[in-house]
Amino acid sequence: MASNVTAQLVLEKISVDHLECSICTNRFRQPKLLDCLHSFCLQCLQELRQSQDPSGTKLTCPLCRHETMLKGSGVADLPNNFAFSALEEEVTMQDKLLEGQGSVIKCQACDEENQAISRCMDCDHFLCQECQKAHGRMTLMKSHKIFTLAQLRSGEIVYKSKLREEVPKCGKHPDQNLNVYCNSCEQVICTTCSILDHAKHSLTGLPEAVEKCKKKVTEMVQKSESKKTELSTTIEETSKSREELDTMFAKTQKKISKKAQQEIRKIQQEVAKIQKEELKLMKETERIYKDRVTTFEAAQANNRKEVTQTENKLEEVKQLMNQASCYEILELQQKLLHNFSELTGKQPQLLALDGSEVKVFNKQHQLLTQFYKSESDSQPTCLAADDSNLTAVGYKGKDEISLYNDGYLIRRLPAPMIGDYLTIYNNRLIMYTTGLNNRLMCVDIYGASVFSVDMKSNMEGVLHPGTVCCDSDGSTYVAVFLTGDILHYSPNGKYIGRVIQGCGHPGGMTFTSDGDLVVAAGESVKVYHRV
Repeated sequence: MASNVTAQLVLEKISVDHLECSICTNRFRQPKLLDCLHSFCLQCLQELRQSQDPSGTKLTCPLCRHETMLKGSGVADLPNNFAFSALEEEVTMQDKLLEGQGSVIKCQACDEENQAISRCMDCDHFLCQECQKAHGRMTLMKSHKIFTLAQLRSGEIVYKSKLREEVPKCGKHPDQNLNVYCNSCEQVICTTCSILDHAKHSLTGLPEAVEKCKKKVTEMVQKSESKKTELSTTIEETSKSREELDTMFAKTQKKISKKAQQEIRKIQQEVAKIQKEELKLMKETERIYKDRVTTFEAAQANNRKEVTQTENKLEEVKQLMNQASCYEILELQQKLLHNFSELTGKQPQLLALDGSEVKVFNKQHQLLTQFYKSESDSQPTCLAADDSNLTAVGYKGKDEISLYNDGYLIRRLPAPMIGDYLTIYNNRLIMYTTGLNNRLMCVDIYGASVFSVDMKSNMEGVLHPGTVCCDSDGSTYVAVFLTGDILHYSPNGKYIGRVIQGCGHPGGMTFTSDGDLVVAAGESVKVYHRV
């Protein structure tokens, strides 16, 4: 039983690997051969042609997409695959024999439906015991080869399909065998065709033609094997090149990382240097501040002292004038006037900051003294002012903003990456753009960050944001220099959308008192109304 199961599995594998049509996935029925050497059922190819081009002269293989030219009756005239047909018949026979072990195989030579015990290879029939005896009695059948079913099942006798020995007939002369090969037409013909239609052609007998064909095929096989070896070598070389590429890629990434780390260390060193300079400047400004505070406090103390002395002297004079006699007053007149001259001759001091200088004025606004306030050299790159005389001046080189009130410095604010444009809103917020860094920044007048927006997340490509302004409700509008777009952001920095597209190359913009947006772009000034 185990051998039978094994045989059944072998038959199933043969059926799937060799006898199954790729279109219908069933065993071949009248297999036809395409030019690409793929085989399919006749009916499957006919249906395939209907789906591709019913009237066309070409048929595309569904497996390799190779085209086969159709002649005569189309698919029906394609060559039969006798090898597959024979193999299919042999496998079917073996299936029947194996299946028959569990059921009765009927005799095909009589109408008695007796159980078959053998098969006649010449008649191609299963025979019962009586029919097998009849074969032995009849003169015409005595030479027939008869084998038992046990011999066929065990493999002792291998069943071969008669299709393997079948000689094809001529399409023009059905009674004639194909026995001549025409080299000129490259086809097998019958004797009659060779005389009538191929008289002047190069003709060869089938054995010689087959040998010649086998020789050509052998040569092509050798060339194909050589090509296969060449391709295998190419695959190995390509794999080696891929490995080299992978190694090169890894090394390059390592170099990039190493270079990046070096640059990071340089930047860290530069940051440390800047922080050191920052600390130095902070100490210097603290020293200057303390010196000025000392000056202010000394002036204030002196003024308070003079006030106290004046108050005391006035009190003494009042008492004297109220209590002294006229003789005493006249006698002390010179001393009284002298004391008052000393009091009124002293000048009270008023200190004020004027740009980079500290100036001291008297009561009549006359300049008493001044001293220079030191600061590092840097050219301003942008400025803005509001209606309360608050002025913001931006310094790209120092990444800072200086705030002035009526021309006097109030404080300096850090402004990382500040570019060429800034604006002031409501005396408390400062917005600026960072140019190629594509950011919109907002800080308050004390330098605290309010929001920072990466504008590249709102639009694709190189933006290069430029001029910036605010409307009455605190919304921010930013002009993109390269595209001429105007972008709208909420008071808290949230992107709302693009309100103007392609207005040129905006260099400046502001809002009028009526709420209209005025944009200076290129050689024109454009006014936009809110809708």
